[in-house]
Amino acid sequence: MKLNRTNKLSSPRKSLGGLNRKQTLQCYIVLAFPILGLLVFTLYPMGWAAQKAWFYYTGAPSETRFVGWSNFIKIFTQDSTYWQVWLNTIKFALYKLPMEIPVALILALLLQRKIAGKGLFRAIYFMPTVVSVAIIGIIFSNIFDYFGLFNALLIKVGIIDAPIEWFANKNTAMFVLALGSAWCTFGTNVLYFIAAFSNVPNELYEAASIDGATKLQQFFHISLPMISPVMSTILLLAINGTLHTNEYVLVTTGGAPGGSTYTVMSYLAGKFLPGFAEQSVNIGYGCALSIVTSVIMCLIAIGYSKLSNRLKNVY
Repeated sequence: MKLNRTNKLSSPRKSLGGLNRKQTLQCYIVLAFPILGLLVFTLYPMGWAAQKAWFYYTGAPSETRFVGWSNFIKIFTQDSTYWQVWLNTIKFALYKLPMEIPVALILALLLQRKIAGKGLFRAIYFMPTVVSVAIIGIIFSNIFDYFGLFNALLIKVGIIDAPIEWFANKNTAMFVLALGSAWCTFGTNVLYFIAAFSNVPNELYEAASIDGATKLQQFFHISLPMISPVMSTILLLAINGTLHTNEYVLVTTGGAPGGSTYTVMSYLAGKFLPGFAEQSVNIGYGCALSIVTSVIMCLIAIGYSKLSNRLKNVY
């Protein structure tokens, strides 16, 4: 009898152990592809760039030579163009973020109301996010072309007499870039804000209404403080996405006029990435630029994290 009881008790344990091993194997299989992608498409290129940054390297083994700190010294002492594109990137962010974040916030607030077809509107606002940024760049470059739709519309309504060369002036070209980029990404922020507003307890609004608070007062004294942690994350993602804007600029303006609309990532890709850059370009110098750029972006993220701590636990 004791043997039978022992067998009966051990059988479920064996099956449970087999089930745990099966689940563990499934977890490893699911994680294998992201880990492989991280190794192949992120860590390996980072290591390769870090190694080539110390060389003069054009892709030809016979021309490759070790240059030590020369590439990095050149960045800080001779390459004024690189620092100029950083100023362009900051300017691009100052154009884009004031359009992207407030519009997403207002639309999310409107979509929280009980309106007919709000599910359809949410899908429409999110639609640009799933479209390739290269396609969006082509669309906006055609819309704001000298003979494009926007100039034709302005002439038809009598606002202008002659077409405007939007991409001939650095300020108007930057405005068009920021407008298209904001349109491409604000749909995701709308969803984030909707999710944040949905987590605000209705009891707070009801109590504020009883106390006589207007809708505007409720927005500034309840809604914004309650969603401040989410707002902090949204701003971080928006800043990070803006700093990493790359192929959209290459497709829309290609840096024109005169490289004044290059962001830092589009400059690195357009000037030093094989396939985009000119032949015999010093790829090793481009790798050094990418390392310096990564450090600067990390410092920006750390600085923002320090400043955004004030947005947490506001309420």
